[in-house]
Amino acid sequence: MNGFLLIDKPTGVSSGQCVYFIRSILNQKKIGHCGTLDPLATGILPLCLGQATRFSNYVSSQSKTYQVKVFFGLETDTGDITGKKLCYQECCIDLIELKETLGHMIGEMYQMPPMFSAIKKNGKPLYYWARKGVYLYREKRKINIESILIKSFDNKNRATLEIRCSKGTYIRALVGFIGKQLGTYATIAELRRVTIGLIKEEGLVQLKSKDKGYYLRSVIECDEVLKNLPKINLSKNQLKKIRNGQQVDYNAVQEIEGIVRLYEEEGPFIGIGKIDSLMKVSPKRLLTK
Repeated sequence: MNGFLLIDKPTGVSSGQCVYFIRSILNQKKIGHCGTLDPLATGILPLCLGQATRFSNYVSSQSKTYQVKVFFGLETDTGDITGKKLCYQECCIDLIELKETLGHMIGEMYQMPPMFSAIKKNGKPLYYWARKGVYLYREKRKINIESILIKSFDNKNRATLEIRCSKGTYIRALVGFIGKQLGTYATIAELRRVTIGLIKEEGLVQLKSKDKGYYLRSVIECDEVLKNLPKINLSKNQLKKIRNGQQVDYNAVQEIEGIVRLYEEEGPFIGIGKIDSLMKVSPKRLLTK
């Protein structure tokens, strides 16, 4: 089985546990996920099955939108309410100051990944070391915050934010930074991923059934999650060369450069390619026949 399952990850389980659950139901080993969600978090978690794993990076690299419930005045070791309380102070956040602070977050910045994250260090994820009380050096990473909207505000210490950001953004770290900019602490009370690129949360698969047929009927074609990429059609002769690892000329009127979806002329999706500045198409990731 090749394709994607767009699941609604429940809270309290890891992204890996969702993968193991579907593997056991479908009896298929080659299944992965596109973009880790914290155990606390819910929302869109694309699972890639079979040859769809070849396109996982193209899915996870898309911009994402999160709905975040923030608790100001509290700091925990994990950055969310599941962690150990480190600091607490009474606070009363001013809405105008909050808006100004969030406005300063828009754009590119460098962010320190939290210790409670899945980034590997010395062969183990950082959260492994954090649970042992070992805090390691992490290099800051460049991220991009596209927008932050205030969805609700209680005029004291709680707010709901909608954050659209680039791949690699740690919302827990961002929320903590927002708190510091306001002269207090902040942690996540609830977190939900509501979009990945053009993927929205409508029609997500719920992990409540053990019926194999339910999940098989929910698998979608690989190109359904890649519609953010331009589409080009290849002739049979071009397709043969692409499958042999060769470049072909892109002669269409519309000028496209970069990563594209490749299709057999009047036929199915065959994979991902790249068009260079000389209008040459090269294969990147292809489905096997």
